Amino acid sequence: MQAKLKYSSIAIALFAAFTSHLSVAQDTAQEQNNESKVERIQVTGATSDNYGIMPSEDSSSAFGLDKSLFETPRSLTEVSEDLVDKFALRSVDDLVHLTPGAFTSSFFGIKGAMDIRGEPADNYFRGFKRIANPGAFNTIIRGAEKLEILRGPVSPLYGSGSVGGQLNYIPKSAKVDGSKYIEDVAGDVNVTLGTYDQQILSGSIGIPFSLGGKYGGVNIFAEIEDSGSYFDGYNPSSELVQAAVDIDLSDYTTLEFGIQYQSSDSIQVPGWTRVTQDLIDNGTYITGLPQVLNSDNPIGADTLLPQESAFVAPFAPGFLNNAFSNTGSFCSAAGAGEGNAVYNGFEISCPGAFGNFLAGTSDINPFELTNVGTAQLDHQMTFIDELDFADTTTFTLYFDLSHELSNGMVWKNEAFYDYMDHTKYQSWGFTALYPDAYLFELRSSLNFETEFDGFLANTIIGANYRYEDLSNNAAFFDETFDFRDITVGPTPNDRISPAVVNPYEFANIVRDADGNPTGIEGTLLRNFNERHDSVTANTGLFFLTDITFDKLSIILGGRYDYFDVESEDTWVSYFGQPQGNGVITGSDSAFSYNVSVSYNADGIVPYFTFSETNSLSTNQLGGIIPSTIESSEYLQESSLAEVGVKANLLDGRFYTALSYYDQEKTFRDGQTNALVAVFGKGLEFELRALLTENLSITATATNTDTSEISDGALAVINGADFAAQNGLEAWEVYGGRIAGIRSAFVGNGVELERGGLPDNIASVYTNWSQALGEGEFNASIGVTYVDSTYTDVLQTILLPSYTVWNGSVGYAQGPFSVLLKANNLLDEEYYTSADLFDSVVVKPSEGRTFSVTLSYAF
Repeated sequence: MQAKLKYSSIAIALFAAFTSHLSVAQDTAQEQNNESKVERIQVTGATSDNYGIMPSEDSSSAFGLDKSLFETPRSLTEVSEDLVDKFALRSVDDLVHLTPGAFTSSFFGIKGAMDIRGEPADNYFRGFKRIANPGAFNTIIRGAEKLEILRGPVSPLYGSGSVGGQLNYIPKSAKVDGSKYIEDVAGDVNVTLGTYDQQILSGSIGIPFSLGGKYGGVNIFAEIEDSGSYFDGYNPSSELVQAAVDIDLSDYTTLEFGIQYQSSDSIQVPGWTRVTQDLIDNGTYITGLPQVLNSDNPIGADTLLPQESAFVAPFAPGFLNNAFSNTGSFCSAAGAGEGNAVYNGFEISCPGAFGNFLAGTSDINPFELTNVGTAQLDHQMTFIDELDFADTTTFTLYFDLSHELSNGMVWKNEAFYDYMDHTKYQSWGFTALYPDAYLFELRSSLNFETEFDGFLANTIIGANYRYEDLSNNAAFFDETFDFRDITVGPTPNDRISPAVVNPYEFANIVRDADGNPTGIEGTLLRNFNERHDSVTANTGLFFLTDITFDKLSIILGGRYDYFDVESEDTWVSYFGQPQGNGVITGSDSAFSYNVSVSYNADGIVPYFTFSETNSLSTNQLGGIIPSTIESSEYLQESSLAEVGVKANLLDGRFYTALSYYDQEKTFRDGQTNALVAVFGKGLEFELRALLTENLSITATATNTDTSEISDGALAVINGADFAAQNGLEAWEVYGGRIAGIRSAFVGNGVELERGGLPDNIASVYTNWSQALGEGEFNASIGVTYVDSTYTDVLQTILLPSYTVWNGSVGYAQGPFSVLLKANNLLDEEYYTSADLFDSVVVKPSEGRTFSVTLSYAF
């Protein structure tokens, strides 16, 4: 397969290069007789849209066609670099205030990707999907010239992706309005200082140049952060450098290439554990320590080793890692009168020593806490450990060559490469290793117009080849949150040891005369209980055409994909039993399509879109799960129906959009391999307006309903709720984790509302800008309302609604500017549900913070 992939990629690359070379040769004579079409401009002065809130230019990156935001028949939001700067936006979480349909749950505090329409969105870079980043590192947005948030499936040009949507990052360049070069060297230097030791230094420089009378430019952006934070013990740091080069090789040929490098060591922070309604409503936390499991083994004396957190035995099943957990009980459905516990009226059977205690056959409760009491928690105190770490390095490269043929057709050839190396350890019991993960994609397309009597068609046809090589290693079998008292902090009895590549460094497997394992001699280190080495090759053919009949527009798009996949589960249990079935290979094909109809009634555009697309069911890194290849379920379908209306009135000073969507999707869960069917529908509203020369407004509103059916999904049960239903106190359960497949606790085929997703969200921001003295004063004040929601599908804990105010004031004179930003002005206390373990983990809000940014432009 490797050779097959190699030859396919080389063939496409050579084909694209050869056709471009022929095209350049064809038009060389014509070029010599034409004057340069490039206009060089210098940007001076300011417009009434000082915050850059109005969509003002066409964009081919959001959906593949040169259409404005107003004319694109999809729910789409653009965030300009001016808006990023004036609102002091720092992360993808900040985009929620400006984007309808978006609400990002806490992925243990990592701001890596958005949640759109109740689904994790994909991160794109100039129209190419990056390696998945649900919780590896914080995605920095301040190096963007523009951010595009598309809700719903991606364009047929861009391959398979999330039905929720995409965040497309367009890096800064030396161009203005996407086509014209700056005339002089220009740049800026920015220093941001804030409360809780926030320290960020950034800068950019744009340099125009000329080669043989042809113009080009380079832009370099860099940022370094070394900060503290509102949350005790959390100190994020990162470095980002990116460069973009654009050059007109001729009047008809343009070359664009660039690189982005980022490193980060931001750890995951779950927030609060031992979650009860009393904790949310009154801040009352149940204290107490877990029972002693640590044996003071000098090897890993400050953590729980495998032989301490579990009973390792050769007769334990291999799929359980030859170990019976001492920190968790995985419960299953039981027949009438056969269970040892109940939950929501269902009898269940919980195994192990805790199960024996529930059944009354033992007086020993291994999950019982000691030194029990209560305490009031401050929002700054969270579940965190100084031993936790998360180190990430990423590289992103792109190379584009576009050429206009003599007949007006544009041939575009693009190459994209993304690399990530990531390792993390979280002492609640999760270790991840993603070594040297990479992907590349080659795309070649032809864009042309066809005009007949009465209609005009703008069409793109092309092909792409995408290759992904991803190694996903994870250890999570003993993940447990409630047994640590966060008022005390980590102890050797609640730290789960990190996983290592070689768990037998200090141990040997003892075998009998027949070679059968009988025990472990020495100290066993923790292994990775999930190891997926995955290779995916995708060859695609696509077309997209925009047919215009006067004011009527019909967009038709289609895509054919062929997937060639292989994946191997290389996990070996503690007694040397391989848990995979070797290298599993498979291939499949799929067809996706998009149909959109819109009508431009003099500034008001109603539209309808229907799309059916395909996406891959993957693990957290984006790799293929071996078992889904065996069952031919790695390729899943999704559909979207969307109807809406957009308005662009008052000479571009008023923009609004209203849409209704109904979408469905099925996929295999990346950790449990459970089949999940998701149903979502909702209303989305967006408004941007320049009310006067000084006053502007942005507003968004969302009403959404997302539900799912999954009998086999992992359900981790809230300990206090389980205790109350079984005649126990919460502290009698908090020393371990209670879990099982969802159907054991709710029954089969039950549709449940997704937890952590509020039904209603609304934001309004007003912005003021005016001349003051010899400079310009600007100010912004905004509020976001979030409806109440339950933490999880079992509706265990109700998180109350909340309202957050943010504001900023700034002044610019000549090359100098200053911006003071305040987040959570009224110091509102609120809570956000977790993406994972949402019944036992909740993130408390960040309190009031201030920052000041000093800038010098040249």
